[in-house]
Amino acid sequence: MPEQGDNESYRIYSGTGILSILKSVMRTGSLLTCQCGDGKDPVLTTIIDIDAEQRTLALDCGSDDALGRVLKAEKLNITTFPDGVKIQFECDDVEKARINGRDVFLMPVPETLLRIQKREYFRASVPEIVPAKCIIPLPVRKRDVPPAVEVALHDISRGGVAIIDTHSAIEFKEGVIYRDCLMELPGVGAARANLQVCDASRDFRQPGQRIRCVYVDPQEYMLSMVQRYINRLELERNRVR
Repeated sequence: MPEQGDNESYRIYSGTGILSILKSVMRTGSLLTCQCGDGKDPVLTTIIDIDAEQRTLALDCGSDDALGRVLKAEKLNITTFPDGVKIQFECDDVEKARINGRDVFLMPVPETLLRIQKREYFRASVPEIVPAKCIIPLPVRKRDVPPAVEVALHDISRGGVAIIDTHSAIEFKEGVIYRDCLMELPGVGAARANLQVCDASRDFRQPGQRIRCVYVDPQEYMLSMVQRYINRLELERNRVR
């Protein structure tokens, strides 16, 4: 089963984001491990086609034994590690098909998946004395609502951020992607990121919302800036200690 707990903060719900991740897996030719739930060795395969309009995923069948086991499985748990990043999702509706003269497993594109990178686990808390902020453009313009909101960063990692919004009139909803957000990181600079809300809640001990987000299609230069900022925070904390 997919991992629970803290890993849920890395769950992707955006259909566009999921397609982008799976297309990247297909381009790299990464090997997928399919656990069929029959207690036998997993079936190894690769993605050979993605139909974005029909939202279907085609995997190489391999042997007849693998074909039979996958088709009989009530649910597949699929894992792959492109470039050291763990991608994991489930599927319970698989059928046999033929594409370009070859047999394939045909399944719907998952509605959600986990994207986990070990180095993303470490989250650095942002000090209140030297705050970092994030300017989030709003996708829908409404009367009496500004084109963007400014929020404070609560913590940050290479996988995502937690933000605190104490004054905004908007409600952040899970699954929504805010594009071209500008994170102003003291001592490092301004980094642009697409942020997808994976959890939004209100803390009644303080005003406003606390929103946890993951990066969508992060650029390497942005991740490098985030890492430099995290390093600065840790160096400063070590100096104070």
